[in-house]
Amino acid sequence: MGISKVNYSLGASWGAYNQKLTQATKSKLDELGITYKDNITEEGAKKLIKTYEASQKENANNEFLSNNNASKNDLFEKAKKLAQKVGVEVQEGVNFQQLLYLIESKLSQKINANSNNIEALKELKSLSQELASIQAQSNGSSGYNDTNRVLLASLEMMSEYNKNLLNKNQNR
Repeated sequence: MGISKVNYSLGASWGAYNQKLTQATKSKLDELGITYKDNITEEGAKKLIKTYEASQKENANNEFLSNNNASKNDLFEKAKKLAQKVGVEVQEGVNFQQLLYLIESKLSQKINANSNNIEALKELKSLSQELASIQAQSNGSSGYNDTNRVLLASLEMMSEYNKNLLNKNQNR
């Protein structure tokens, strides 16, 4: 009989604890600005806190995605403007990556076609740098990576042209 009295008293004290809202939980509710009733249980309060924190995290994620989409739209607009400068016709339905590839291809063609024209190569270098900047921003970095082949190709072409020009002038 003594055992059942102990079990009963443990159950009663658990019930009292379950009903009583601790000062720490009250403070947390107040800190977060969550309104609650005086008769709320500790368990109920903790559920409120978890629900509130989960909704805050979801709101933060949604805000991040919204900002990320806005910056991608800005980059897409920059890429469209660059495409016009390079002479690429932007067709409806083209996605961002396809547009970057078209710009890169057109720049490569122009670099090859103007390998002996230093002024054209300077302009193409500038356009290549603009493309590299857009690509780096879309990749989330500010440095160069292997998607910037056009910039490197234009720099190599200019270097080769300059070497040829120097050799030609020295041979005179």
